[in-house]
Amino acid sequence: MENRGIRYFIHHLVEVDSTNRYINDEAPSLWDIAGDADALVVTADLQTAGRGQRGNIWCSETGENLLVSILVRPEFLPVKEQFLLSQITALAVKDCMKSFGIDVSLKWPNDIYIGKCKLCGMLLELQFSATTIEQAIIGVGININQATFPVIDRTPVSMYQLMGRRYNINDVLDALLVNFSKYYMMLYEGNVQTIVDEYKNSLLGMGATMNYRDKDGNFDATIVEVENDGHLLLQRKNGNISRYAFKEVELLL
Repeated sequence: MENRGIRYFIHHLVEVDSTNRYINDEAPSLWDIAGDADALVVTADLQTAGRGQRGNIWCSETGENLLVSILVRPEFLPVKEQFLLSQITALAVKDCMKSFGIDVSLKWPNDIYIGKCKLCGMLLELQFSATTIEQAIIGVGININQATFPVIDRTPVSMYQLMGRRYNINDVLDALLVNFSKYYMMLYEGNVQTIVDEYKNSLLGMGATMNYRDKDGNFDATIVEVENDGHLLLQRKNGNISRYAFKEVELLL
């Protein structure tokens, strides 16, 4: 890839059950027609079975939001550093939103929030070789033009609701892909510390006392570290530090 950035092959669908499922199943045929592309991109107007983290369903009205999956082959990245893919994707979305005048925060591990409202979610699905990542599928859903949402436990919000105007979804896609390429190339070139520092500086709860919930109930704590493998270290008011993997703890907003 040198320094030229990622070359994308983009395939659009009107309707699909899941862009992540589709891009995984159809990857061989897509690569056949992708030419010299480095990454595959599948978008859809409607997902009938969109998925999010923790098995959540991603709800989106037809043609109102960005539903996209990106497939890359980061064979340079060791398995133990896989969380960096979550970090660069979250940062790419953050910078994408900033280009439209929207300042967001990251909620560990990789949700995008405005205050107490969720603007974007993502789902990463990885395939490994012996020691490195053979394939990464990164599903991203950004609420863009949807005006109302069903009542769910994580209050969604859209760019339209925040800014009072509608957006061209392809413009948002272009900005996302430009920023994803920027951070992916940083990762490829080994600029890991820059990525990690930017992620931590954008993280809700970093250095601030907030309310969390684990299997034992609710508690107040402060994020003191996010380890390279993605584990979260929380310091409670009594000074004790707890270590959590994905799905073991949740920040309550």
